[in-house]
Amino acid sequence: MKRILLLTAMIFGLTTVTYAQSDYYIKKAQSYQRESEYYQKKAEGYRKEATYYLKKAEGYQREAAYYTKRGDIDRAKTQTRYAEDAMDKYKTQLRYAAEADEKAAMYLRWAAEALKKH
Repeated sequence: MKRILLLTAMIFGLTTVTYAQSDYYIKKAQSYQRESEYYQKKAEGYRKEATYYLKKAEGYQREAAYYTKRGDIDRAKTQTRYAEDAMDKYKTQLRYAAEADEKAAMYLRWAAEALKKH
């Protein structure tokens, strides 16, 4: 009788450990998924910023063309410099978006791996 009771207790203990591990991996996967969503939103914000800087660069280029036509070379150079600066910021924001996309994909891979362990 004691052996049956001991065997039952051991099976119950192993089952509990298995469920606890299963729950751990599910929670870990959910955590990774939340992190992925966070980085996806960050990437979206960076792309919006990039669009803003691209529009600014286009505006500065139009201004540079206008001042070139009028013969105001100094202002045209200034506007061209502003346009180049805005393009640099545009490229930087796109780089940040790509990095955030990579992190989001990494967290999704980790979530999938955690679910496989489940």
